[in-house]
Amino acid sequence: MSDKVFIAYVGNPDFHDGTVSRVAAEGKTALVVVKGYSGRVHVVDFEGVEEIQKNTPEGMLLYSLSEMQATSPLRKFVFTNSDDDDPRSLSVLATDFRILPQ
Repeated sequence: MSDKVFIAYVGNPDFHDGTVSRVAAEGKTALVVVKGYSGRVHVVDFEGVEEIQKNTPEGMLLYSLSEMQATSPLRKFVFTNSDDDDPRSLSVLATDFRILPQ
């Protein structure tokens, strides 16, 4: 299946124009900390992680967190960079995610 087919925007609308603060992965889990546009901190917890593709994502200004098509049971989550000229990127292939309360 193509990894370029958009499924939906996911997560909090405050992610738009927010910034990736930190990415941490261990085993089959990963945490991504996003400082939202409002200044509020959001922690995205990924479970069943199969792959993380990243290029210095810390400091990346976000357009959105989008779900893209993937082969079930996996789901592909792409942190879309607001700046097309900025090489920073982050995507996570996992079975699920949740936003942890802060």
